[in-house]
Amino acid sequence: MLTSTAELEKIIDDPSLILIDARSFQEYSRGHITNAVNLDLFSFHWIDTSQSGISSFNQQFTKIFSRVGVSEEKKVVFY
Repeated sequence: MLTSTAELEKIIDDPSLILIDARSFQEYSRGHITNAVNLDLFSFHWIDTSQSGISSFNQQFTKIFSRVGVSEEKKVVFY
C-alpha cells in the first residue's frame, strides 16, 4: 500500500508506526524524518536463488526487521 505525505503526517506520532529510511547511511546522516531508522536496503544482496538460499535470505530479513522493531502489530513505512 502506498501512503501519501499527507497521510503520513496524520499518523507520524502513532507509537505503532515504524519509519524506515531505506537510503544509504551517508544520506540518512545528512538528514531524515524524526524517529526514522536507517536500513539501507541496497546493501543487501540475494545471490543464492536456490530453495535453501531463499530460505536463508528470508531468515536474515526476519532478524533484521525484528531488530528495528517490525512486528505484526506495527505499521511500517519505507521511504
